Amino acid sequence: METSPYTGLQSLPNIVQQLPKVNESNEKQIHENLVAVEAYLSNSILDLSIPDHRAAANQIQDWTINATSSTEAFAQEAPYAAGMPVISSQDIVNRCSNKVTGLRILSHLQGLHISSFDSSAALVACLAAFTDLKDPWTTEDSFYLAQSMLTKHIGSVKDDSQRFDRLIVELLLDHVKPLFLKSKPSVLTDQGRKATAPLPGTAVPSDFESGSKPWKFQSPHILTVFHWVLEQLNGTMVEKHWSLIIPPLLTILDDVSIPLKIRGCQLLKILLKAVPPSLLERSGLGSVFHDTLMPYLLFLPSLTPEEESIPLLNATYDTLLSLTLTRYKSSETKSTKIKTLDAILRYGILKGYTHAGEKVRIAELLVKKSTDLVNAMGIYCVKHLKDLLPITSTVLTAPFATAYPPLLDASVQLLKAIIVNGWPRLAYHRAEILEGLLICWTRIREENEPTTALVAVKENIEDVLHAVVQLLSDDQGMREELQLLRDCDAHLETLLKV
Repeated sequence: METSPYTGLQSLPNIVQQLPKVNESNEKQIHENLVAVEAYLSNSILDLSIPDHRAAANQIQDWTINATSSTEAFAQEAPYAAGMPVISSQDIVNRCSNKVTGLRILSHLQGLHISSFDSSAALVACLAAFTDLKDPWTTEDSFYLAQSMLTKHIGSVKDDSQRFDRLIVELLLDHVKPLFLKSKPSVLTDQGRKATAPLPGTAVPSDFESGSKPWKFQSPHILTVFHWVLEQLNGTMVEKHWSLIIPPLLTILDDVSIPLKIRGCQLLKILLKAVPPSLLERSGLGSVFHDTLMPYLLFLPSLTPEEESIPLLNATYDTLLSLTLTRYKSSETKSTKIKTLDAILRYGILKGYTHAGEKVRIAELLVKKSTDLVNAMGIYCVKHLKDLLPITSTVLTAPFATAYPPLLDASVQLLKAIIVNGWPRLAYHRAEILEGLLICWTRIREENEPTTALVAVKENIEDVLHAVVQLLSDDQGMREELQLLRDCDAHLETLLKV
């Protein structure tokens, strides 16, 4: 029968003396000690009025934080760690179990109100590391434990703005920055501004990359911590701590790993919710972010695997649109905003669609992002109708279009956005619009057993057709054309009724 390493020990100072050094090679020993510490705290009445016991409780907390925060082994599981040895699934389960045990210990200590608990940035960093269920080291148990403790802890700290600001600074300065020091982008100054004459980047051999990027290969949890920090920022804090935020963000965006590029896009989008538009221009980083993201629009099959291309394109288009709308909020910059949106559509959507080939999921994504861009442009989208309408017509009239309803639905939604925003040019393009919609509607109607998705597409087409008919009902030429269509097919009588 296995016995606890603390059998017979009756005081916290004695426990501290038995705690092993935290490293990846003694995971079994760490497990035994974590379990024993939790059992001791659960079944003991502690008197922290004794100075030695309070100091020991603080030491136990620090040791537990180190043991729980260690994620180097999980970097081997990360999608960007190709070629590294993979730990077994059972080892992953064991390590995740240790994380949960460590968080339970920290929860016990939270209830004791020890002095260092209220001021420890290391503790907050540890808890923040478990705020993303997509991370391989985070389980539902560890996620909810960490969220519960963070809510209690941060709720009290946020009441004091200066204290909360100090906490954010400590997280950025002591936990995030040191891991990114060896991989700072050359396009930045030390103040987080655009370098006027950037030096060429230093090439790092792949064999030494792990040494220059500890955030990627030794402490991958810091990305989740950084994510959590960005979510806490407001405009004042962003401006105040700009030089601590931008270098790690650009480093993540510039990494060769596609999953990390996606993560970088997500982090930038979070930052844009709080950043003052003037700061992007004063620092020169609005253009730096734009120039960094634009090439990602052409990460397409077959050079980029479809499974990686789709999430990267999705994240990049969303972030570019958010960046553009944030940079050019005022009426004075409206023309620049439209030019930027034009460039995204021409360079990304139209070029991408040309190279998409038969990749219907890529085509679906590009059509959806076209809808977002059209809505952002408003009436200025009319200059692109000559390029966008042929895309929707090709999709809707394709012989086997009903085999993939999501692409049909995306095309119908794009047409709806075009009609809403570019209605003054609707009469000129009505033939092309009606052709695509009516052919697709007829094919779905003729399906023997249409799927639920196809039925939904058919209903959306009917809504768009009704809108077109009503908008152009005063046009005599349009009325005559509609009558010809109704005469050709009785099923269109109600559909095209003026």
